[in-house]
Amino acid sequence: MKKIIYISIVFLAFANSIFAQADLPITNDAVLLVEAGKLLDAEKKIQTAVVHKDEKDAPYTWYVKGFIEKEIYKTFEANQRESEHRKLSVQSIEKSLALDTKRQYTEMSNALLRYIAVSYFNDALKRAEEITKASAQEPEQLYGEFRRIMRLVNPLTNFEEYDKQIFKILGQSHYRIWEDNIKDQSEALISNDYFQRVLIIDPDDCDAILNLVILHYNQGVYKIRSIDINTDIGQLIPIQDSAIRNFMTALPYAEKCFRTCPPSV
Repeated sequence: MKKIIYISIVFLAFANSIFAQADLPITNDAVLLVEAGKLLDAEKKIQTAVVHKDEKDAPYTWYVKGFIEKEIYKTFEANQRESEHRKLSVQSIEKSLALDTKRQYTEMSNALLRYIAVSYFNDALKRAEEITKASAQEPEQLYGEFRRIMRLVNPLTNFEEYDKQIFKILGQSHYRIWEDNIKDQSEALISNDYFQRVLIIDPDDCDAILNLVILHYNQGVYKIRSIDINTDIGQLIPIQDSAIRNFMTALPYAEKCFRTCPPSV
């Protein structure tokens, strides 16, 4: 299995991200608390601002709330996939963008959203690598949130490379689950489906092609290995035929792999 490549993003320095607004005193107090490192106090203060009659409709107030929630997530909950502060950060920035008709804070808001989106993508990759049958839906859910947030930043975001990366990891993980219980063919089918989804995006993706060779060939091998002296003659021929079908399915992928993929793959 190849090493997962996580995405990193450099977030804007605090001083360049939020600044004082003369007509938003409560929000300004929250900013000062963040600068002093008092994030939880800043959160309490900004909660007052977002319901105050003079500040609740200011896009900047909601941007600051999103920034504070992001900082709390990053400081205290970075390893928590279900972080409420991360969710609140996104919700607050969405509110800021809706109110920001003059697009004064759009660039800062998008930078924050990209940071949060990347955190969801990295969580999806980590979870994809460690799934069990019980947790198999979690990576797709995390990845779905990544896609949703990135579309807020840019509705035309191209997800092909992201899709390929997570589909390959999920294909490998479902293959691992199948190898732990080779009688459960559903996991082999799911593994195959994920690799096929990669090939829909990129028909020449060597990782997916090789993994399909391994998947189908090993399905045939395990079927042949299941034959022993106790195997009934009536079962023998169907098992052999099924194994041959697996080998024949693997063959064109193997031929393409040898023909088009570098030896290191």
